[in-house]
Amino acid sequence: MKPKLRTALYFAGAIIIAALISAGVTMQLYNQNRKDAVMLSTDEYAALTDILALDEIISDIQSDYYYDAPSRDALIRAAARGMVSELNDPYAQYFTDEEYQKYLTSISGSYDGIGVLLGQPTEQGAEILDVYENTPASEAGLKAGDIVTAVDGTPTANMELEELSTLVVKSGEESTELTIHREGEDDFTVELTSARINVKHVEHFLYNHHTGYIRISMFSGNCAEEFREAVKDLTDRNMTSLVVDLRNNPGGLLKDVVSIADTLLGECTIVTVRDGKGGEETYTSNKKGVSVPVAIIVNENSASASEILAAAVQDNEAGVVVGMTTFGKGVVQNTKRISSNGAWLKMTVSAYYTPGGESINGTGVTPDIEVDLPEEMKGTPINQLDQEQDAQLWAALDYVRELAGEQ
Repeated sequence: MKPKLRTALYFAGAIIIAALISAGVTMQLYNQNRKDAVMLSTDEYAALTDILALDEIISDIQSDYYYDAPSRDALIRAAARGMVSELNDPYAQYFTDEEYQKYLTSISGSYDGIGVLLGQPTEQGAEILDVYENTPASEAGLKAGDIVTAVDGTPTANMELEELSTLVVKSGEESTELTIHREGEDDFTVELTSARINVKHVEHFLYNHHTGYIRISMFSGNCAEEFREAVKDLTDRNMTSLVVDLRNNPGGLLKDVVSIADTLLGECTIVTVRDGKGGEETYTSNKKGVSVPVAIIVNENSASASEILAAAVQDNEAGVVVGMTTFGKGVVQNTKRISSNGAWLKMTVSAYYTPGGESINGTGVTPDIEVDLPEEMKGTPINQLDQEQDAQLWAALDYVRELAGEQ
């Protein structure tokens, strides 16, 4: 069928349906082969006219546009992304299936990427929280504290973190151009090509044969199992106190932070998730937990799942929170597959509340012991901080050691 003829038929059909709707008529559609009646309500017919309008726009663009018209698939993707942007939800995103698979890979323990940990983008852009060794980013001289202000010319200000990840990571030999702002220097660009990156999200060791230390860089991949193994190893080595470091941890998956909280805490409430229609689900810990004094270290880059764990420890009086007020992301996103085209829709569907019933969205978790790093140490990757000068670490160590009676 010619585009203009098809458009005319669609348009005529839309007029007829609209007229019937305005008359308040509920119609029957008949399958020509089986003569089965299909009853559609007025609202359903109204939805049909909307679909016809969208198809008419696509048809008009492809048949009449003076310049090269985008493909039908590209126009549908643009329409879908336009609807998502209308939500004014900074965490909502429409993925093609290929984009979603890249996103899943980027948050696993082994993925193709450039070797950086990016914080949640702000008005300034996305801060590089960590640069992994022997990766394209480290070889290019990128540093923690650098701000990625654009990717291939697209500004990153207030961009959703997952959207940024899909822009940064490309397949094959295609390079990515990052525009970097570094304090005290002119902005510059670097071109990087993705490589295979292998990252563990949990590391641990023992201080002075007594105090356990566990750092969680992100709640994804195998982090829950890695955390359980770390606790077991430290317990077997007779730790008498524990510090959990969540600084620069941008969050991750709800199921992973719940699993880690279940390992860490005794019987208690971890978090309650409430949707916009009054429904709620409460996650609880039913394990024994660790039986030693605990301190959680956070900073302004600790977000989402990090805040769930910090608030659970704080509200249940299972330990103290040390450092600076956290980022303040207290909403939960759900990702759903679009069955008709295999794409994925992610949007905010609920908010989480601390065991004390508080929402920390936009406010963050306030530490029990407020301690900042010296100015000259800010922006340094956590695993590269001079431990002798790490005031936040020492405040946490002093607290748990005093309770444990350690020297």
